[in-house]
Amino acid sequence: MATVGSATANSYITLTECNELIDGLVQDEDVAAWDTSSTTSTDAKNRALYTACQRIDRERFLGAKATDTQALQWPRTGVRKPDTYVNTYATGFPFRITADFFTDTEIPEQIKKAQALLACYLNNNKEALNLTGLEAYQRVGVGGIAVEPYRFGPVWFNNIPPMVERYFVGIRIGGPSTVSIKRS
Repeated sequence: MATVGSATANSYITLTECNELIDGLVQDEDVAAWDTSSTTSTDAKNRALYTACQRIDRERFLGAKATDTQALQWPRTGVRKPDTYVNTYATGFPFRITADFFTDTEIPEQIKKAQALLACYLNNNKEALNLTGLEAYQRVGVGGIAVEPYRFGPVWFNNIPPMVERYFVGIRIGGPSTVSIKRS
């Protein structure tokens, strides 16, 4: 149910809205699996939407919930819309920069798009639900603390596709959960 600010809401978008967003995407494996109605039932798609919403709600977003009774993280109060600073230098004195904020009843489009993309991904990649956070390591030890990553750089926990991740820029506290591991 995608009722904004409801105490029983379990999704930011409806299945119809999700289908419209996915309809315009490139036909990769995930989109093809979503579109194949004979193998993907409405129930399976709704489950993927619900699961995607639950995963999104584990993020730490800027601002605060708009009400104490709402079930989901959004709508929120006190969150500036990314990239909406308005330069008023051209309109005269006093020179100032103003910002536009999400309303207390607004679900950002980037949250809706992130949920649709994540639902599409989870529908075709159910193994992603079982990630432990150790997949990025070649070897993990306890005695003597031996950690050997598969690659250099940050190791991500709770991976979500990068295309989904980018929708959280500007509305989330911090970035993705990363831990830097360096060989000594």
